[in-house]
Amino acid sequence: MNTDLISEFLLDVNNPKGLEEYLGQNDYLGEGEKLDRLEVAGYGNMNVVLRAVTNHRSFILKQSLAWVHRFPVIKAPRERILTEFEFYQTVQQNEAIKKLTPEIYWLDRSNFLLCMEDFGQSQDFMSLYRKGENLEKSEMADIARVVSELHFRFKFEPNEEGVSNMEMRTLNHTHIFDLPLNSDNGFNLDSVLPGLQSATDKFRNDEKLKARALELGEVYLANTGTRLLHGDYYPGSWLKTRNGFRMIDPEFCFKGPAEFELGVAVGHLKMAQQSERILKDLFVYYHFDSKFDGSLFSNFAGIEMIRRMLGLAQLPLELDLKERLELLDEAYELVING
Repeated sequence: MNTDLISEFLLDVNNPKGLEEYLGQNDYLGEGEKLDRLEVAGYGNMNVVLRAVTNHRSFILKQSLAWVHRFPVIKAPRERILTEFEFYQTVQQNEAIKKLTPEIYWLDRSNFLLCMEDFGQSQDFMSLYRKGENLEKSEMADIARVVSELHFRFKFEPNEEGVSNMEMRTLNHTHIFDLPLNSDNGFNLDSVLPGLQSATDKFRNDEKLKARALELGEVYLANTGTRLLHGDYYPGSWLKTRNGFRMIDPEFCFKGPAEFELGVAVGHLKMAQQSERILKDLFVYYHFDSKFDGSLFSNFAGIEMIRRMLGLAQLPLELDLKERLELLDEAYELVING
């Protein structure tokens, strides 16, 4: 299959005819294969993700644009889909992870368009943010074991070349460590929950917190980490399929510190109000080594909670103002005191 075809094309759920023409012209359809329907397959922030259903099969199409799909005013590197492709090509060298990530069918580099396996009737774990939704022990085991396998099968020396993905890291850095604590960020948190803006001024005015956030940001951007990270390991990147747990959407992947990856995951589980018992299971099924920095891990968990509750990338949290402020206070302690 030619992966360097040149034909300008943009995915559009309302243009199935255009997609069928594109697929046919580029020999991506089999003999007698016709497109039956096109539908949105995911509502993530970064990319256009559609499910194409033909008279023979279904597959997922994912395209990166020069901006963030959900927030078009934010520019983003188009090459992120190429990095995602490289991540999948790398991790599928490991039989255990290969079974837990989608098979890649083809890549059109000129259009930044990736075609991959459709897991069929599946759903992500975003429902965890609803009150009363709880992880099963077996699900927590899957979440921990997959990322543990990733980190320990793909290790680097501190100065060894790995996946840099610096453009995406720089974008992410701004939205994790800078903008949420910037009083002039232009975010209107009252549109998320009335009263949230003024109630959280104390965090944006806390110089100690902002200084520590910048220090953590420097760790995030440094190239001294030794593990291949998914980079955005949270409920939106975890899938429940009929064949079990799967990991998707690694466009933020990079060679970095395991403490960041685990911190992000735990930060989200805390915002989803998962029990301390289930959180402890993460530490049962993830294979920590002696170099793991528990304090740094806690710092990253706290900063992820702060950025998600004060930043642009909001979550569907079913929490009132009091509950959010309590979580933010907990997050503050994690950042400052570890």
